[in-house]
Amino acid sequence: MPAVKKPRQDNYLCYIPRKKHQQWQVNEGKVILLFDHNKPAEKFARWLVKKPYTSDMELDEAGSKVWSYIDGESTVFDISKKIRMDFGDEFDPDYRRLIAYLNYLNKKGWISFLRGPQEQRG
Repeated sequence: MPAVKKPRQDNYLCYIPRKKHQQWQVNEGKVILLFDHNKPAEKFARWLVKKPYTSDMELDEAGSKVWSYIDGESTVFDISKKIRMDFGDEFDPDYRRLIAYLNYLNKKGWISFLRGPQEQRG
């Protein structure tokens, strides 16, 4: 009888976020993501409604801190510790807010994740 493969039990806090979106700047402590509209459909829409060539999105204070801590080496857990040092008890203690935000950034295609070393469970 073949061995039954156990489902992989990954610890999300051990994942390492990496920035994919490379056009951004910091202004007065806030991160501003910059977007060029160069795709053919965007060029047509830009011409049709007189949309600018670039647009931007300013992250709030917490979002800017998280973005600045995404360095390609820090795990989600490391980032949560740094955020907690910055915001104290004001930050959600069970990681839900941070994980939801990182999932949003990932869904938008602005970051990706590397599977970091997972803790051994006995």
